[in-house]
Amino acid sequence: MTSKSVRQQIPITAILALSLTAMLSPGLVTAQQNDGWNFRITPYMWLLALDGTTAAAGNEVPLDADFGDILDLLNIALSANMEWSNGEWFVVLDPMYAELEAPIETGGAIGGTTEIELIIVDALLGFNVAEHVDIYGGARYYDQDITIVPNMMPSIGLGDAWTDFILGVRFHGDINDRWGFAGKLDVAAGGDSDSAFYAQVVFQRRIGDNKHFDIGYRYYDVDYESGSGLSRFKWDVAHSGPVVGFSWEF
Repeated sequence: MTSKSVRQQIPITAILALSLTAMLSPGLVTAQQNDGWNFRITPYMWLLALDGTTAAAGNEVPLDADFGDILDLLNIALSANMEWSNGEWFVVLDPMYAELEAPIETGGAIGGTTEIELIIVDALLGFNVAEHVDIYGGARYYDQDITIVPNMMPSIGLGDAWTDFILGVRFHGDINDRWGFAGKLDVAAGGDSDSAFYAQVVFQRRIGDNKHFDIGYRYYDVDYESGSGLSRFKWDVAHSGPVVGFSWEF
């Protein structure tokens, strides 16, 4: 990992005030009104495309990569949504990890590779305010490490990490006895980025009493910038694409 920029110091009172959190999983949340806690896990894949502007080491370049481009460079991708709920309150942990590798095209003998590690983690808590509506807030952590590895030369580390505190709303309901739907919207309410917006819509196909297949679409736009001159880093990028997953509830 490369060294990170100095983070803003957030008072503990602000953290507590914004700890009403919860991120929509790729599956529909079906809360049961009881005194116990239920657990659901949803391994999923986000078929991601990137569009925007990035800058590293002072150089700003446009970024336009569809899912096919990213799939060609992908070494590994791991993601899972985990939710604990008791019918009123819910807690969500949603980590995502991806590792990509791209060749350096120089037209000469040097060449090399560019290695990219991407981590996004949501740690959230929320509350059911109506039959089909929840409110939430929490923290979204984004870590991006870029390592340029030229042949016969020392590697160069770039990248940064930041945390946003988010507030939002999610909704869910039934279409019929086999299909349901869910959606969510949230925005950054403080933290390190200049702005961030997140939206998702999912349709759920139930399989038995405690399993469902999920398919939908996710959009996440974040604008973050730090440093200046050769240490300037910028990530003003829209992340978008289908999400597919499978959920088990216990």
